[in-house]
Amino acid sequence: MTSTDEIFDIVIVGCGPAGIAAAIGLQAVSQLKFIVLEARNRVGGRVSTDTTTFGINTPIDLGAQWLHHYRPENPLRPSIKNVL
Repeated sequence: MTSTDEIFDIVIVGCGPAGIAAAIGLQAVSQLKFIVLEARNRVGGRVSTDTTTFGINTPIDLGAQWLHHYRPENPLRPSIKNVL
């Protein structure tokens, strides 16, 4: 862990899909100074590929099986309803 005396306008917590999208969006349209903090040594949040359980030749994708906020206004809800 490193420490810094820098001051940021925005702190993005987590480098999962939402954190990455927030950083890209800010970078594209803003001059605000921001930092992305991630607890793990990789990006992706819960989304990852396991190559240890069955070996490198049998990768298993993990983590993207959650649908948060199953409300009518969620744009993914119609697609999920068709699958379920």
